[in-house]
Amino acid sequence: MSLMVSVSGIRGIVGKDLSPPVIMNFVSAFLRLIGNKGRNILIGRDTRESGTFIDKIVKGTIISLGFDVIDIGIATTPTILLMTRKLHCAGGIAITASHNPLEWNALKFCDSQGIFLKEEHINELKRLTESQEQNWCQFDYLGSIRTEKEANIIHTDEVLKNIDYELIKSKRFKVAIDPGGGAGSLIDRTFLEKLGCAVFSINTVSSGQTVRISFPREAEPVPEHLRGLCELVQKTNADIGFAQDPDGDRLAVVSESGVPIGEEYTLVLAGETFLNRKKTDIVCNLSTSMMIDDLAKRHGVTVHRTKIGEIHVTKKLLKERFLFGGEGNGGVIVPEINPCRDSIVAMGFILELLAVSAKTVSQLVSAFPSYVFKKEKITYSKMNKDTLPDTLHQKAKEYFLNHSINLLDGIKIYTNLEWLHLRPSNTEPVIRIFAEAEKKQRTEDLIEIGKSIVNEV
Repeated sequence: MSLMVSVSGIRGIVGKDLSPPVIMNFVSAFLRLIGNKGRNILIGRDTRESGTFIDKIVKGTIISLGFDVIDIGIATTPTILLMTRKLHCAGGIAITASHNPLEWNALKFCDSQGIFLKEEHINELKRLTESQEQNWCQFDYLGSIRTEKEANIIHTDEVLKNIDYELIKSKRFKVAIDPGGGAGSLIDRTFLEKLGCAVFSINTVSSGQTVRISFPREAEPVPEHLRGLCELVQKTNADIGFAQDPDGDRLAVVSESGVPIGEEYTLVLAGETFLNRKKTDIVCNLSTSMMIDDLAKRHGVTVHRTKIGEIHVTKKLLKERFLFGGEGNGGVIVPEINPCRDSIVAMGFILELLAVSAKTVSQLVSAFPSYVFKKEKITYSKMNKDTLPDTLHQKAKEYFLNHSINLLDGIKIYTNLEWLHLRPSNTEPVIRIFAEAEKKQRTEDLIEIGKSIVNEV
């Protein structure tokens, strides 16, 4: 195992790969990357117990190098990014390993606009860490720390002013939530109650509470991890259930019947609301469901696909001035509100769709073509990540003759009816295998072909 450095952050197992010297070195390099663009650095973290000591190291490094810290404590990643921009900070650091298991943690750096570092900036950051230079300040030049307690309110209000607040409030929805013991616990109820919703919760933590031994459920909000939320929806007769990952940037939905509909529907449902308001092309990554293409056809717009990684989608959105996008893992991006995956934005748009349509979640889902989507992963620790795509390409050609092939990120083999995507992960030492087709058996066959290709490398 070694530290994973990518556009998805500086990730490692705490005490093994992510140690105090490593943390100090990367924070110092980040401040050198920022240069003289400002003194304030915003800091926030998720609920992992390891975040309490990492937070102290990060803040200590920052003030020792003469910068000032604005601390918002436990907060979702989209809150951290939004507040970095709102408070005119030079940059921000989210201390979170997102969906990784509890033994992991990470540093995720953003610029003054609350946008994660691009690939070229990550490469420069790595170069800066090699020198391990730190210009420590004398006592009279040390930075300072101040706490900002209104972050969740500011984030909530920013979303509320961009949705049909009064219409949603008039519906008095019953909403069940499962933030998975993560940072969403501290903003979800505030947001939903402002929308007039009756809120029922499971797997929440209180302000300042951290998770030490294990998350109350598996971190990723995928259907097999949401049994508790499904039961809560049924027990309370809720109109909808919402689940997040520990840092609150991804959102999954459970229907009024207590059925998890899958993260892929999050982007589609939120997109239906947005495209009913404004016509815009859509940006998403290569592994996003074909349902996004169906949504685009319905509204007469085009889908643009990028490499995997939130920043790639955001970068394309901003460059082309498109207004809506995201990732099929439950990540919705509306740049005019927050140029990052934001589960609170996703909640708002989906509730607006329920209010405007007067339909149930099940009815909304049934209006889209049905596909079977599946993902798995295989450890690749002994493989060369740089040469892997070419090797996979050669093997894939032995299995597929009449499919198109895309080598933008790993290898994606596809027709207009099905696809298989194999790629090294940015966040774990694994190869991710995604497949989608019209029939369950074909999707499972594609997954098995994907495993065979990887195992033959």
